[in-house]
Amino acid sequence: MAPVHNLCVQIQNAYRAQLRRIAVPYSQTNKAICAVLYDEGFISSLTAGDEKSPFERGFEVPITPDNVAQRKLWLDLKYRSGEPALNAMITVSKPSRKVFASFEELCAIAAAKRAGPLLKPHSAGQITIVKSPAGIVELKDALRHQVGGEVLCTAY
Repeated sequence: MAPVHNLCVQIQNAYRAQLRRIAVPYSQTNKAICAVLYDEGFISSLTAGDEKSPFERGFEVPITPDNVAQRKLWLDLKYRSGEPALNAMITVSKPSRKVFASFEELCAIAAAKRAGPLLKPHSAGQITIVKSPAGIVELKDALRHQVGGEVLCTAY
């Protein structure tokens, strides 16, 4: 599994460099996080590919021993009037410090209240990505399923 902090830094640096398309390592975790970013409107497309370019058929390309190491996720970054759609992507849970939140703590975060020393309140336009029993989902989806989980990162 590629670390979440690596994905966050790659995306944030690509926006700072005003890049239109980037390739990040392919993993189920990265795919799920990028799918949340796509659903929330921070990136304009998400396609699987190899190190050279995206595949024509999207996610339907079979994984073989020949292509497993070269697989990448290609993200088309979104800009509005020349300004990046994503200003920052901050890792909350790290390999050395996992941050878990109960359903009640996630409710507090969504209500713009602090839920502990590591869990800051939500602000307008911000999303929080949570790894829960329902999968890797955005905060509002975790609240809808009434589950807690590991708080992976925030983006705004």
